[in-house]
Amino acid sequence: MSRKQATALSGRGVEVGALVRFEDRAWQVTGLVGGRVYLAAEDGATGCVLAARLVAADGFEVVGRAAPQIPPAAVWAALPLPVRERAMAWLRHIREVETGQSDGGAGVRSEYDPQVLTLAEREQAKADELARLGWPKASRATVQRMRLAYRRQGLLGLVDKRSLRASSPTGRTDERVVAAVLEALRR
Repeated sequence: MSRKQATALSGRGVEVGALVRFEDRAWQVTGLVGGRVYLAAEDGATGCVLAARLVAADGFEVVGRAAPQIPPAAVWAALPLPVRERAMAWLRHIREVETGQSDGGAGVRSEYDPQVLTLAEREQAKADELARLGWPKASRATVQRMRLAYRRQGLLGLVDKRSLRASSPTGRTDERVVAAVLEALRR
Protein backbone atom coordinates (compact mmCIF):
# COMPACT_ATOMS: atom_id res chain seq x y z
CA MET A 1 0.00 0.00 0.00
CA SER A 2 1.45 3.35 -0.92
CA ARG A 3 1.79 6.18 1.59
CA LYS A 4 -0.89 8.07 -0.35
CA GLN A 5 -3.35 5.17 0.01
CA ALA A 6 -2.52 4.75 3.69
CA THR A 7 -3.09 8.48 4.25
CA ALA A 8 -6.42 8.34 2.41
CA LEU A 9 -7.49 5.34 4.47
CA SER A 10 -6.35 7.02 7.69
CA GLY A 11 -8.40 10.04 6.71
CA ARG A 12 -11.43 7.72 6.80
CA GLY A 13 -10.22 6.36 10.15
CA VAL A 14 -9.12 3.05 8.70
CA GLU A 15 -5.92 2.39 10.55
CA VAL A 16 -4.54 -0.44 12.62
CA GLY A 17 -6.67 -0.62 15.74
CA ALA A 18 -9.74 1.03 14.20
CA LEU A 19 -13.13 -0.54 14.80
CA VAL A 20 -15.22 -0.77 11.65
CA ARG A 21 -18.60 -2.11 10.57
CA PHE A 22 -18.46 -4.14 7.37
CA GLU A 23 -20.98 -6.64 6.00
CA ASP A 24 -23.19 -6.19 9.08
CA ARG A 25 -20.40 -7.21 11.45
CA ALA A 26 -18.01 -5.38 13.76
CA TRP A 27 -14.31 -5.82 12.99
CA GLN A 28 -11.02 -4.47 14.24
CA VAL A 29 -8.40 -3.50 11.67
CA THR A 30 -5.28 -5.53 12.42
CA GLY A 31 -3.17 -4.66 9.40
CA LEU A 32 -2.87 -2.58 6.23
CA VAL A 33 -0.69 -4.34 3.70
CA GLY A 34 -0.43 -3.93 -0.07
CA GLY A 35 -3.86 -2.35 -0.57
CA ARG A 36 -5.50 -4.94 1.67
CA VAL A 37 -7.09 -4.45 5.06
CA TYR A 38 -6.79 -7.31 7.54
CA LEU A 39 -9.68 -7.65 9.97
CA ALA A 40 -10.39 -9.58 13.16
CA ALA A 41 -13.76 -10.10 14.84
CA GLU A 42 -14.44 -10.56 18.56
CA ASP A 43 -15.06 -14.28 18.07
CA GLY A 44 -11.57 -14.76 16.60
CA ALA A 45 -12.67 -14.84 12.95
CA THR A 46 -10.29 -13.06 10.59
CA GLY A 47 -10.69 -11.61 7.13
CA CYS A 48 -8.85 -9.74 4.43
CA VAL A 49 -10.46 -7.34 1.97
CA LEU A 50 -9.22 -4.89 -0.60
CA ALA A 51 -9.17 -1.43 0.94
CA ALA A 52 -11.14 0.04 -1.96
CA ARG A 53 -13.86 -2.60 -1.55
CA LEU A 54 -14.01 -2.04 2.18
CA VAL A 55 -14.51 1.71 2.13
CA ALA A 56 -16.95 1.53 -0.82
CA ALA A 57 -19.11 -1.21 0.71
CA ASP A 58 -22.72 -0.46 1.64
CA GLY A 59 -23.03 -0.01 5.37
CA PHE A 60 -19.30 0.50 5.91
CA GLU A 61 -18.48 2.85 8.74
CA VAL A 62 -15.65 3.53 11.12
CA VAL A 63 -17.12 2.92 14.55
CA GLY A 64 -14.13 4.08 16.59
CA ARG A 65 -10.84 3.01 17.98
CA ALA A 66 -10.42 0.27 20.52
CA ALA A 67 -9.22 1.96 23.67
CA PRO A 68 -7.44 -0.36 26.06
CA GLN A 69 -9.10 -0.29 29.42
CA ILE A 70 -7.01 0.47 32.47
CA PRO A 71 -7.99 -1.48 35.57
CA PRO A 72 -9.00 0.47 38.67
CA ALA A 73 -5.93 1.33 40.74
CA ALA A 74 -7.22 -0.55 43.79
CA VAL A 75 -7.77 -3.74 41.77
CA TRP A 76 -4.37 -3.46 40.08
CA ALA A 77 -2.56 -2.76 43.38
CA ALA A 78 -4.27 -5.72 45.06
CA LEU A 79 -2.80 -8.15 42.53
CA PRO A 80 0.42 -9.93 43.48
CA LEU A 81 3.52 -8.38 41.90
CA PRO A 82 4.36 -11.48 39.76
CA VAL A 83 0.82 -11.40 38.30
CA ARG A 84 1.16 -7.70 37.40
CA GLU A 85 4.60 -8.28 35.89
CA ARG A 86 3.30 -11.17 33.78
CA ALA A 87 0.38 -9.04 32.51
CA MET A 88 2.79 -6.23 31.58
CA ALA A 89 5.03 -8.72 29.77
CA TRP A 90 2.01 -9.96 27.80
CA LEU A 91 1.12 -6.35 26.99
CA ARG A 92 4.54 -5.77 25.39
CA HIS A 93 4.20 -8.97 23.35
CA ILE A 94 0.63 -8.19 22.25
CA ARG A 95 1.62 -4.69 21.13
CA GLU A 96 4.48 -6.10 19.11
CA VAL A 97 2.19 -8.61 17.40
CA GLU A 98 -0.39 -5.93 16.57
CA THR A 99 1.85 -3.03 15.57
CA GLY A 100 5.24 -4.56 14.90
CA GLN A 101 6.80 -2.07 17.32
CA SER A 102 8.75 -3.40 20.27
CA ASP A 103 8.87 -1.44 23.51
CA GLY A 104 12.63 -1.09 23.14
CA GLY A 105 12.13 1.42 20.33
CA ALA A 106 14.42 -0.56 18.04
CA GLY A 107 11.89 -0.39 15.24
CA VAL A 108 9.98 -3.19 13.59
CA ARG A 109 11.52 -6.64 13.69
CA SER A 110 11.07 -8.55 10.43
CA GLU A 111 9.04 -11.36 12.05
CA TYR A 112 6.42 -8.82 13.24
CA ASP A 113 6.26 -6.43 10.29
CA PRO A 114 2.55 -5.77 9.60
CA GLN A 115 3.46 -4.44 6.15
CA VAL A 116 4.74 -7.88 5.16
CA LEU A 117 3.12 -10.50 7.40
CA THR A 118 -0.47 -11.35 8.23
CA LEU A 119 -1.73 -11.22 11.81
CA ALA A 120 -1.78 -15.02 11.94
CA GLU A 121 1.88 -15.16 10.86
CA ARG A 122 2.83 -12.57 13.49
CA GLU A 123 0.93 -14.50 16.17
CA GLN A 124 2.77 -17.69 15.21
CA ALA A 125 6.12 -15.89 15.28
CA LYS A 126 5.34 -14.60 18.77
CA ALA A 127 4.30 -18.08 19.93
CA ASP A 128 7.59 -19.47 18.60
CA GLU A 129 9.55 -16.71 20.34
CA LEU A 130 7.75 -17.26 23.66
CA ALA A 131 8.36 -21.01 23.44
CA ARG A 132 12.08 -20.35 22.88
CA LEU A 133 12.03 -18.10 25.97
CA GLY A 134 10.51 -20.93 28.02
CA TRP A 135 6.97 -19.62 28.41
CA PRO A 136 4.60 -22.51 29.17
CA LYS A 137 1.81 -23.26 26.70
CA ALA A 138 3.08 -20.73 24.16
CA SER A 139 0.98 -21.54 21.12
CA ARG A 140 -0.52 -19.36 18.42
CA ALA A 141 -3.95 -20.00 19.95
CA THR A 142 -2.69 -18.71 23.31
CA VAL A 143 -1.23 -15.56 21.73
CA GLN A 144 -4.50 -14.99 19.84
CA ARG A 145 -6.59 -15.59 22.98
CA MET A 146 -4.48 -13.12 24.97
CA ARG A 147 -4.62 -10.54 22.16
CA LEU A 148 -8.41 -10.79 21.99
CA ALA A 149 -8.71 -10.68 25.80
CA TYR A 150 -6.69 -7.46 25.76
CA ARG A 151 -8.99 -6.01 23.08
CA ARG A 152 -12.08 -6.86 25.14
CA GLN A 153 -10.88 -6.13 28.68
CA GLY A 154 -7.72 -4.07 28.41
CA LEU A 155 -4.85 -4.81 30.76
CA LEU A 156 -7.07 -6.79 33.13
CA GLY A 157 -7.70 -9.24 30.28
CA LEU A 158 -4.01 -10.20 30.46
CA VAL A 159 -4.17 -11.04 34.17
CA ASP A 160 -4.27 -14.67 35.28
CA LYS A 161 -7.87 -14.91 36.47
CA ARG A 162 -6.96 -17.31 39.27
CA SER A 163 -5.34 -14.37 41.07
CA LEU A 164 -8.67 -12.48 41.02
CA ARG A 165 -10.62 -15.15 42.87
CA ALA A 166 -11.24 -14.48 46.51
CA SER A 167 -10.12 -17.25 48.79
CA SER A 168 -12.62 -18.87 51.10
CA PRO A 169 -11.85 -19.58 54.76
CA THR A 170 -13.04 -23.15 54.16
CA GLY A 171 -10.96 -23.61 51.04
CA ARG A 172 -12.40 -25.87 48.38
CA THR A 173 -14.57 -27.85 50.78
CA ASP A 174 -18.08 -28.49 49.55
CA GLU A 175 -20.56 -26.02 51.09
CA ARG A 176 -22.82 -28.90 52.19
CA VAL A 177 -20.00 -30.45 54.23
CA VAL A 178 -19.25 -27.09 55.85
CA ALA A 179 -22.93 -26.60 56.69
CA ALA A 180 -23.17 -30.12 58.16
CA VAL A 181 -20.06 -29.62 60.32
CA LEU A 182 -21.33 -26.23 61.55
CA GLU A 183 -24.71 -27.77 62.37
CA ALA A 184 -23.01 -30.63 64.28
CA LEU A 185 -20.89 -28.15 66.23
CA ARG A 186 -23.93 -26.04 67.00
CA ARG A 187 -25.72 -29.06 68.51
